[in-house]
Amino acid sequence: MLKRFKKKYERAGVLKEFRKKAYFVKPSVDSRLKRSRSRRRAQRANEERNS
Repeated sequence: MLKRFKKKYERAGVLKEFRKKAYFVKPSVDSRLKRSRSRRRAQRANEERNS
């Protein structure tokens, strides 16, 4: 039963949302972080394709 609750909790993104709202992030910093995450994701995908 706990396993089922844990999966629903993760899928709903409750913890992720809580961490995101724990402190304020300036919009400029937020967009900078989003761009860097996107670049890293693209780089990893590119590395996987080339391997």
